[in-house]
Amino acid sequence: MRHGAVLASLLVLTLLLTALMFAPPEAEAARRKKTTTTTTHTSTTRTTTTSSTTTRTTTTSVTSTTTSTAYSDTFPAVNSAILGTCPPEVHDRYFVIGPDGRKYRTWHPVTVPIDPSNPSRGTCTFAHEHGDNPVQGRFRDLPAFGYPSKVAGMVDEIAAHAGFKVFYHRMEGDGLGNRAEWRIVYHQGTAGAARLVREFHSIQIDVVDAAGRVTSVKVMGSTGQLNPKCGPRVGDRIVPDEECARRYLVYEVWYFAVRVGSGSINGARFFAAPGTAVYNPMTYMKVGDLSRVYPMSELLENLPLGSPDSFFCGNLRAIEHPDFGWGNTGSEYFWTDAFGNEASGPCTHSTCILQRVPPRYYAWFDDDSVFDGVWIDLPLGAPGGN
Repeated sequence: MRHGAVLASLLVLTLLLTALMFAPPEAEAARRKKTTTTTTHTSTTRTTTTSSTTTRTTTTSVTSTTTSTAYSDTFPAVNSAILGTCPPEVHDRYFVIGPDGRKYRTWHPVTVPIDPSNPSRGTCTFAHEHGDNPVQGRFRDLPAFGYPSKVAGMVDEIAAHAGFKVFYHRMEGDGLGNRAEWRIVYHQGTAGAARLVREFHSIQIDVVDAAGRVTSVKVMGSTGQLNPKCGPRVGDRIVPDEECARRYLVYEVWYFAVRVGSGSINGARFFAAPGTAVYNPMTYMKVGDLSRVYPMSELLENLPLGSPDSFFCGNLRAIEHPDFGWGNTGSEYFWTDAFGNEASGPCTHSTCILQRVPPRYYAWFDDDSVFDGVWIDLPLGAPGGN
Protein backbone atom coordinates (compact mmCIF):
# COMPACT_ATOMS: atom_id res chain seq x y z
CA MET A 1 0.00 0.00 0.00
CA ARG A 2 2.83 2.37 0.91
CA HIS A 3 4.53 1.73 -2.47
CA GLY A 4 1.23 2.39 -4.28
CA ALA A 5 0.81 5.79 -2.57
CA VAL A 6 4.36 6.80 -3.49
CA LEU A 7 3.82 5.83 -7.12
CA ALA A 8 0.53 7.79 -7.24
CA SER A 9 2.23 10.90 -5.83
CA LEU A 10 5.04 10.65 -8.40
CA LEU A 11 2.47 10.31 -11.19
CA VAL A 12 0.60 13.47 -10.08
CA LEU A 13 3.86 15.43 -9.80
CA THR A 14 4.89 14.32 -13.32
CA LEU A 15 1.55 15.43 -14.77
CA LEU A 16 1.81 18.88 -13.10
CA LEU A 17 5.33 19.44 -14.42
CA THR A 18 4.26 18.41 -17.92
CA ALA A 19 1.31 20.86 -17.84
CA LEU A 20 3.57 23.72 -16.82
CA MET A 21 6.12 22.90 -19.54
CA PHE A 22 3.51 22.94 -22.27
CA ALA A 23 1.28 25.79 -21.03
CA PRO A 24 0.16 28.08 -23.88
CA PRO A 25 2.12 31.35 -24.19
CA GLU A 26 -0.89 33.55 -23.33
CA ALA A 27 -1.40 31.65 -20.05
CA GLU A 28 2.22 32.21 -19.08
CA ALA A 29 2.00 35.89 -20.05
CA ALA A 30 -1.09 36.30 -17.88
CA ARG A 31 0.67 34.62 -14.97
CA ARG A 32 3.67 36.90 -15.30
CA LYS A 33 1.53 40.01 -15.74
CA LYS A 34 0.08 39.70 -12.26
CA THR A 35 3.53 40.14 -10.73
CA THR A 36 4.85 42.89 -13.01
CA THR A 37 5.23 46.43 -11.74
CA THR A 38 5.65 49.17 -14.33
CA THR A 39 8.46 51.61 -13.68
CA THR A 40 7.80 55.29 -14.25
CA HIS A 41 10.55 57.44 -15.73
CA THR A 42 10.35 61.20 -15.46
CA SER A 43 12.33 63.62 -17.58
CA THR A 44 12.35 67.37 -17.16
CA THR A 45 13.58 69.86 -19.73
CA ARG A 46 13.92 73.56 -18.96
CA THR A 47 14.67 76.12 -21.63
CA THR A 48 15.32 79.81 -21.02
CA THR A 49 16.30 82.45 -23.56
CA THR A 50 15.92 86.22 -23.85
CA SER A 51 13.14 85.88 -26.42
CA SER A 52 9.74 87.00 -25.15
CA THR A 53 8.11 84.03 -26.83
CA THR A 54 10.12 81.36 -25.03
CA THR A 55 8.39 79.47 -22.28
CA ARG A 56 9.89 77.34 -19.55
CA THR A 57 8.60 73.89 -20.24
CA THR A 58 8.44 70.83 -18.06
CA THR A 59 7.96 67.49 -19.78
CA THR A 60 6.88 64.56 -17.68
CA SER A 61 6.28 61.07 -19.01
CA VAL A 62 3.05 59.50 -17.86
CA THR A 63 2.96 55.74 -17.55
CA SER A 64 0.82 53.16 -15.83
CA THR A 65 1.56 51.70 -12.42
CA THR A 66 -0.37 48.46 -12.25
CA THR A 67 0.62 47.28 -8.79
CA SER A 68 1.70 48.68 -5.43
CA THR A 69 0.56 52.27 -6.11
CA ALA A 70 1.89 54.56 -3.39
CA TYR A 71 -0.77 57.11 -2.48
CA SER A 72 -0.01 60.40 -0.74
CA ASP A 73 -1.67 63.71 0.12
CA THR A 74 -0.88 65.03 -3.38
CA PHE A 75 -1.76 61.74 -5.08
CA PRO A 76 -4.57 60.32 -2.93
CA ALA A 77 -6.79 57.35 -3.63
CA VAL A 78 -10.09 58.53 -5.11
CA ASN A 79 -13.72 57.73 -4.41
CA SER A 80 -14.48 54.52 -6.30
CA ALA A 81 -17.83 56.01 -7.41
CA ILE A 82 -16.03 58.39 -9.80
CA LEU A 83 -14.09 55.59 -11.53
CA GLY A 84 -16.99 54.25 -13.57
CA THR A 85 -15.94 51.07 -15.35
CA CYS A 86 -12.21 51.77 -14.99
CA PRO A 87 -10.04 49.97 -12.44
CA PRO A 88 -8.04 52.24 -10.10
CA GLU A 89 -4.75 51.46 -11.85
CA VAL A 90 -6.06 52.97 -15.09
CA HIS A 91 -6.97 56.22 -13.33
CA ASP A 92 -3.62 56.21 -11.55
CA ARG A 93 -1.93 56.31 -14.95
CA TYR A 94 -2.75 60.00 -15.35
CA PHE A 95 -0.31 62.03 -13.30
CA VAL A 96 2.46 64.60 -13.54
CA ILE A 97 5.36 65.59 -11.34
CA GLY A 98 4.69 69.05 -9.93
CA PRO A 99 7.17 71.90 -9.49
CA ASP A 100 7.83 70.62 -5.96
CA GLY A 101 8.85 67.17 -7.22
CA ARG A 102 5.68 65.52 -5.92
CA LYS A 103 3.24 63.38 -7.85
CA TYR A 104 -0.14 64.97 -8.73
CA ARG A 105 -3.16 63.76 -10.64
CA THR A 106 -3.90 65.50 -13.92
CA TRP A 107 -6.36 65.73 -16.81
CA HIS A 108 -7.61 62.66 -18.66
CA PRO A 109 -10.36 61.92 -21.21
CA VAL A 110 -13.66 60.39 -20.10
CA THR A 111 -13.09 57.18 -22.08
CA VAL A 112 -9.58 55.74 -22.17
CA PRO A 113 -7.81 52.52 -23.21
CA ILE A 114 -7.48 49.98 -20.43
CA ASP A 115 -4.00 49.13 -21.64
CA PRO A 116 -2.50 51.44 -24.31
CA SER A 117 0.00 48.76 -25.26
CA ASN A 118 -2.73 46.17 -25.84
CA PRO A 119 -5.71 47.61 -27.76
CA SER A 120 -7.48 44.25 -27.65
CA ARG A 121 -8.31 44.90 -23.99
CA GLY A 122 -10.67 47.67 -25.07
CA THR A 123 -11.61 50.83 -23.21
CA CYS A 124 -13.24 51.89 -19.96
CA THR A 125 -15.20 55.01 -19.00
CA PHE A 126 -14.86 57.26 -15.96
CA ALA A 127 -17.86 58.74 -14.13
CA HIS A 128 -16.35 62.23 -13.97
CA GLU A 129 -14.64 64.69 -16.32
CA HIS A 130 -12.13 67.52 -16.18
CA GLY A 131 -13.22 69.75 -19.05
CA ASP A 132 -11.13 70.72 -22.05
CA ASN A 133 -7.91 68.99 -23.04
CA PRO A 134 -5.23 71.34 -21.62
CA VAL A 135 -2.74 70.44 -24.34
CA GLN A 136 -3.96 72.70 -27.12
CA GLY A 137 -2.55 75.61 -29.10
CA ARG A 138 0.65 76.89 -27.52
CA PHE A 139 0.04 75.08 -24.24
CA ARG A 140 1.95 71.79 -24.24
CA ASP A 141 2.00 70.84 -20.55
CA LEU A 142 -0.43 68.98 -18.31
CA PRO A 143 -1.42 70.78 -15.09
CA ALA A 144 -0.66 69.44 -11.63
CA PHE A 145 -4.12 69.39 -10.06
CA GLY A 146 -3.97 70.97 -6.62
CA TYR A 147 -0.37 72.20 -6.48
CA PRO A 148 -1.36 75.60 -4.99
CA SER A 149 -3.51 73.88 -2.37
CA LYS A 150 -0.52 71.77 -1.31
CA VAL A 151 1.64 74.87 -0.89
CA ALA A 152 -1.22 76.43 1.10
CA GLY A 153 -1.60 73.35 3.29
CA MET A 154 -5.18 72.80 2.08
CA VAL A 155 -4.75 69.31 0.65
CA ASP A 156 -8.36 68.28 1.27
CA GLU A 157 -9.13 70.04 -2.01
CA ILE A 158 -6.85 67.59 -3.82
CA ALA A 159 -8.89 64.68 -2.49
CA ALA A 160 -11.98 66.17 -4.18
CA HIS A 161 -10.42 65.18 -7.50
CA ALA A 162 -13.52 65.33 -9.71
CA GLY A 163 -13.83 69.09 -9.09
CA PHE A 164 -10.73 70.03 -11.11
CA LYS A 165 -11.71 71.59 -14.45
CA VAL A 166 -9.89 72.99 -17.49
CA PHE A 167 -11.22 75.69 -19.81
CA TYR A 168 -9.29 76.51 -22.99
CA HIS A 169 -9.90 79.45 -25.34
CA ARG A 170 -8.14 79.79 -28.68
CA MET A 171 -6.36 82.92 -29.88
CA GLU A 172 -9.03 85.54 -30.42
CA GLY A 173 -9.58 89.29 -30.06
CA ASP A 174 -11.45 90.92 -27.19
CA GLY A 175 -12.92 93.78 -29.24
CA LEU A 176 -10.32 96.27 -27.99
CA GLY A 177 -7.44 95.22 -30.22
CA ASN A 178 -6.07 92.68 -27.73
CA ARG A 179 -5.60 89.14 -28.98
CA ALA A 180 -4.74 86.28 -26.69
CA GLU A 181 -4.99 82.55 -26.18
CA TRP A 182 -5.76 81.47 -22.64
CA ARG A 183 -6.32 78.48 -20.41
CA ILE A 184 -7.79 78.37 -16.91
CA VAL A 185 -7.40 75.38 -14.58
CA TYR A 186 -9.56 75.65 -11.48
CA HIS A 187 -11.35 73.69 -8.78
CA GLN A 188 -15.15 73.95 -8.85
CA GLY A 189 -17.17 70.90 -7.94
CA THR A 190 -20.92 71.27 -7.52
CA ALA A 191 -21.81 68.03 -5.74
CA GLY A 192 -20.62 68.79 -2.21
CA ALA A 193 -21.33 71.19 0.65
CA ALA A 194 -17.72 72.34 1.09
CA ARG A 195 -18.27 75.02 -1.55
CA LEU A 196 -20.76 76.72 0.77
CA VAL A 197 -18.06 77.55 3.32
CA ARG A 198 -14.77 77.50 1.40
CA GLU A 199 -13.66 80.86 -0.02
CA PHE A 200 -10.31 79.91 -1.54
CA HIS A 201 -9.95 77.49 -4.44
CA SER A 202 -6.93 76.68 -6.59
CA ILE A 203 -6.77 78.42 -9.94
CA GLN A 204 -4.10 78.49 -12.65
CA ILE A 205 -4.22 81.05 -15.46
CA ASP A 206 -2.04 80.80 -18.56
CA VAL A 207 -2.11 83.47 -21.27
CA VAL A 208 -0.13 83.90 -24.49
CA ASP A 209 -0.89 87.06 -26.45
CA ALA A 210 -0.35 87.83 -30.13
CA ALA A 211 3.08 89.32 -29.39
CA GLY A 212 4.17 86.08 -27.72
CA ARG A 213 4.14 87.42 -24.15
CA VAL A 214 3.63 84.56 -21.71
CA THR A 215 1.78 84.69 -18.39
CA SER A 216 1.55 81.67 -16.08
CA VAL A 217 0.26 82.09 -12.53
CA LYS A 218 -1.05 79.68 -9.89
CA VAL A 219 -2.72 80.69 -6.62
CA MET A 220 -5.45 79.91 -4.15
CA GLY A 221 -7.94 82.44 -5.48
CA SER A 222 -10.65 84.12 -3.46
CA THR A 223 -14.28 83.57 -4.48
CA GLY A 224 -15.58 85.99 -1.86
CA GLN A 225 -18.60 85.35 0.32
CA LEU A 226 -21.36 82.84 -0.32
CA ASN A 227 -24.41 84.30 -2.02
CA PRO A 228 -27.63 82.25 -2.19
CA LYS A 229 -28.78 82.88 -5.74
CA CYS A 230 -32.27 84.15 -4.98
CA GLY A 231 -31.15 86.24 -2.02
CA PRO A 232 -29.77 89.80 -2.05
CA ARG A 233 -26.33 90.20 -3.63
CA VAL A 234 -23.85 90.04 -0.78
CA GLY A 235 -21.05 87.88 -2.21
CA ASP A 236 -19.30 86.58 -5.27
CA ARG A 237 -19.79 82.81 -4.90
CA ILE A 238 -23.36 82.43 -6.14
CA VAL A 239 -24.94 79.05 -5.47
CA PRO A 240 -28.57 78.22 -6.33
CA ASP A 241 -30.81 77.91 -3.29
CA GLU A 242 -34.05 75.96 -3.04
CA GLU A 243 -36.21 78.90 -4.12
CA CYS A 244 -34.16 79.37 -7.28
CA ALA A 245 -33.99 75.65 -7.99
CA ARG A 246 -37.78 75.34 -7.86
CA ARG A 247 -37.98 78.20 -10.38
CA TYR A 248 -35.36 76.52 -12.60
CA LEU A 249 -32.90 79.36 -11.94
CA VAL A 250 -30.03 76.94 -11.54
CA TYR A 251 -27.03 78.78 -13.06
CA GLU A 252 -24.12 78.77 -10.56
CA VAL A 253 -21.16 81.14 -10.84
CA TRP A 254 -18.12 81.95 -8.73
CA TYR A 255 -16.35 85.28 -9.33
CA PHE A 256 -12.67 84.78 -8.61
CA ALA A 257 -10.40 87.65 -7.60
CA VAL A 258 -6.84 86.72 -8.58
CA ARG A 259 -4.09 89.11 -7.50
CA VAL A 260 -0.50 88.03 -8.05
CA GLY A 261 2.45 89.95 -6.65
CA SER A 262 2.73 93.68 -5.94
CA GLY A 263 2.42 95.93 -8.97
CA SER A 264 0.44 98.67 -10.66
CA ILE A 265 -2.74 96.85 -11.76
CA ASN A 266 -5.16 96.82 -8.84
CA GLY A 267 -2.09 96.63 -6.64
CA ALA A 268 -0.81 93.51 -8.38
CA ARG A 269 1.61 92.49 -11.12
CA PHE A 270 -1.22 90.45 -12.64
CA PHE A 271 -4.93 90.65 -11.93
CA ALA A 272 -7.83 88.55 -13.19
CA ALA A 273 -11.52 88.29 -12.33
CA PRO A 274 -12.98 85.35 -14.22
CA GLY A 275 -16.44 84.09 -13.42
CA THR A 276 -16.46 80.29 -13.49
CA ALA A 277 -20.01 79.19 -14.24
CA VAL A 278 -21.94 75.93 -14.33
CA TYR A 279 -25.23 75.69 -16.22
CA ASN A 280 -26.22 72.37 -14.65
CA PRO A 281 -24.87 72.18 -11.09
CA MET A 282 -25.47 68.89 -9.33
CA THR A 283 -26.86 70.25 -6.07
CA TYR A 284 -28.56 73.26 -4.47
CA MET A 285 -28.44 74.71 -0.95
CA LYS A 286 -31.06 75.63 1.60
CA VAL A 287 -30.74 79.07 3.18
CA GLY A 288 -29.70 78.81 6.81
CA ASP A 289 -28.09 75.38 6.49
CA LEU A 290 -24.48 75.24 5.34
CA SER A 291 -23.92 71.65 6.43
CA ARG A 292 -25.39 69.87 3.43
CA VAL A 293 -26.66 70.22 -0.14
CA TYR A 294 -29.49 68.56 -2.05
CA PRO A 295 -29.57 66.91 -5.50
CA MET A 296 -31.05 68.99 -8.30
CA SER A 297 -31.97 65.77 -10.06
CA GLU A 298 -34.17 64.58 -7.19
CA LEU A 299 -36.03 67.89 -6.98
CA LEU A 300 -36.51 68.58 -10.68
CA GLU A 301 -36.30 65.19 -12.43
CA ASN A 302 -37.10 62.58 -9.79
CA LEU A 303 -33.74 60.97 -10.47
CA PRO A 304 -30.89 60.08 -8.09
CA LEU A 305 -27.78 62.24 -7.85
CA GLY A 306 -25.51 61.82 -10.87
CA SER A 307 -27.89 59.59 -12.82
CA PRO A 308 -26.77 59.11 -16.44
CA ASP A 309 -30.30 60.21 -17.39
CA SER A 310 -30.02 63.48 -15.49
CA PHE A 311 -29.24 66.87 -17.00
CA PHE A 312 -27.66 67.94 -13.70
CA CYS A 313 -24.20 66.37 -13.86
CA GLY A 314 -22.15 69.59 -13.66
CA ASN A 315 -20.66 69.05 -17.11
CA LEU A 316 -21.73 72.20 -18.96
CA ARG A 317 -19.68 75.25 -18.03
CA ALA A 318 -18.75 78.76 -19.08
CA ILE A 319 -16.23 81.49 -18.27
CA GLU A 320 -17.62 84.98 -17.77
CA HIS A 321 -15.53 88.08 -18.68
CA PRO A 322 -12.02 86.91 -17.68
CA ASP A 323 -10.71 90.52 -17.42
CA PHE A 324 -6.94 90.02 -17.39
CA GLY A 325 -4.71 92.93 -16.36
CA TRP A 326 -0.92 93.40 -16.32
CA GLY A 327 1.17 95.88 -14.35
CA ASN A 328 4.47 94.17 -13.60
CA THR A 329 7.11 96.71 -12.62
CA GLY A 330 9.60 94.01 -11.60
CA SER A 331 11.20 90.89 -13.02
CA GLU A 332 9.44 88.30 -15.19
CA TYR A 333 9.80 85.48 -12.65
CA PHE A 334 9.09 86.04 -8.97
CA TRP A 335 8.00 84.11 -5.88
CA THR A 336 4.73 84.42 -4.00
CA ASP A 337 2.98 82.53 -1.27
CA ALA A 338 0.03 80.29 -2.19
CA PHE A 339 -2.35 83.26 -2.14
CA GLY A 340 -0.38 85.47 -4.53
CA ASN A 341 1.36 87.70 -1.98
CA GLU A 342 4.99 88.59 -2.71
CA ALA A 343 7.32 86.28 -0.80
CA SER A 344 9.56 88.04 1.69
CA GLY A 345 11.90 85.20 2.65
CA PRO A 346 13.75 82.24 1.15
CA CYS A 347 11.58 80.10 -1.11
CA THR A 348 11.45 76.62 -2.53
CA HIS A 349 8.80 75.10 -4.80
CA SER A 350 7.36 73.42 -1.71
CA THR A 351 6.90 76.62 0.29
CA CYS A 352 6.24 79.22 -2.44
CA ILE A 353 5.04 79.39 -6.03
CA LEU A 354 7.20 80.69 -8.87
CA GLN A 355 5.03 83.00 -10.98
CA ARG A 356 5.62 84.31 -14.50
CA VAL A 357 4.29 87.69 -15.68
CA PRO A 358 5.70 89.75 -18.60
CA PRO A 359 7.89 92.56 -17.20
CA ARG A 360 7.27 96.24 -17.91
CA TYR A 361 4.01 95.39 -19.66
CA TYR A 362 0.88 97.36 -18.84
CA ALA A 363 -2.41 96.32 -20.38
CA TRP A 364 -6.03 95.56 -19.56
CA PHE A 365 -7.73 92.73 -21.42
CA ASP A 366 -11.34 93.66 -20.68
CA ASP A 367 -13.75 91.22 -22.26
CA ASP A 368 -17.38 91.24 -21.19
CA SER A 369 -18.16 88.11 -23.18
CA VAL A 370 -19.44 84.85 -21.78
CA PHE A 371 -17.41 81.99 -23.23
CA ASP A 372 -19.54 78.86 -23.34
CA GLY A 373 -17.83 75.52 -22.95
CA VAL A 374 -18.73 72.35 -24.78
CA TRP A 375 -20.99 69.66 -23.37
CA ILE A 376 -18.75 66.88 -22.10
CA ASP A 377 -20.68 63.65 -22.28
CA LEU A 378 -20.77 61.42 -19.19
CA PRO A 379 -22.29 58.14 -20.42
CA LEU A 380 -22.25 56.73 -16.87
CA GLY A 381 -23.40 59.92 -15.17
CA ALA A 382 -21.60 61.20 -12.08
CA PRO A 383 -22.86 59.30 -9.01
CA GLY A 384 -19.70 60.21 -7.08
CA GLY A 385 -19.84 63.92 -7.97
CA ASN A 386 -18.37 66.00 -10.73
